[in-house]
Amino acid sequence: MDRRLASIVHALNPGASPLVEPFPETPTAWAQAYALSWPEHPQHPERYVVRLIDADAFEDQAVRTEFGAARLLGDQGIAPAVHHADAETGVLVMDRVEGHPVRPATRRQALSVADLLARLHRLDWPDPTRLYADKRRAAADSAAHLTQRIPQLALFAEALGEFDALRGKLRDLAVPQTLCHNDLNPGNILFDARRAWLIDFDHVGPGDPLFDVATAIDALGLTPADADAFLTRYLGRPATEHERARLELLGCLALLRYAVSGLSLVPEDLHPHLAAWSGDVGEAWVFQRAPQEALGRSVLRLSLGFATAGLARLRSRPATRALRTLHLTPPPAPQRESALVGAGHAQR
Repeated sequence: MDRRLASIVHALNPGASPLVEPFPETPTAWAQAYALSWPEHPQHPERYVVRLIDADAFEDQAVRTEFGAARLLGDQGIAPAVHHADAETGVLVMDRVEGHPVRPATRRQALSVADLLARLHRLDWPDPTRLYADKRRAAADSAAHLTQRIPQLALFAEALGEFDALRGKLRDLAVPQTLCHNDLNPGNILFDARRAWLIDFDHVGPGDPLFDVATAIDALGLTPADADAFLTRYLGRPATEHERARLELLGCLALLRYAVSGLSLVPEDLHPHLAAWSGDVGEAWVFQRAPQEALGRSVLRLSLGFATAGLARLRSRPATRALRTLHLTPPPAPQRESALVGAGHAQR
């Protein structure tokens, strides 16, 4: 057992041995989470989650920002309540929410998320740190290196180029920024029987609040009608034409960002095999591992799904209309279709 975990277990309930359950392996190595409970000790009904930041990935300011956001959002009831946060050792203890991700979400569930985001984006947050920025740069550098080495990954080179270009255009809009979650994939939105909860704040920082909205709408798999209801509930009024245009483009941006970050998370031992990839494309937002499938392979399939969906959405009529509405330049039409990643298929 990690010495930090052993220490916090003793501090929470001295003399009582807990049930320690590690959460499933995830693509990111930033942290490991454990569920703690005391089923053999009825006098201790508490259920906690302990988040341990990987010592090799430890950055003091990043941990302080993440833990500060977790405590603030826990105090506000947007996230599980925090009971212990030590940025120096990288240990965070919070209530365990008896909830799970849902996709597609019902309208009632979706509106609960809209309410949380409206509250989140109104919070006062003096910390200027943008945790997502360093992760974005590192992912882009890794993806660029891989695509330069492996021509068969040209789909990702295209996704990275479009991501950078679109991000620059949206940045020029100079939208007022608020505290944002910036990583609302389905696994970071939990639903219990009553409401939604947000978890995992290692991407927080000031940003365009509609990025969170666009990501959540897509990640929750909402129908167009439920997406409209979500947006109206979030804003407290019908959206303007410009807000809808921005939302559409931020939805494209989210897909492309997850494509790039997903490729960067493919472990190095899989890199030699990427040139002969079979072309099996996953579905954006749906992280599924086939029986006995290595984690890295499922991550690559998911990132392919994001890249394919992101490029297709950016080339679609709604995105083109959105670019024109915001007086941005629509992307040029592709001269030919990109081949799927696979053996012998070099892509533009």
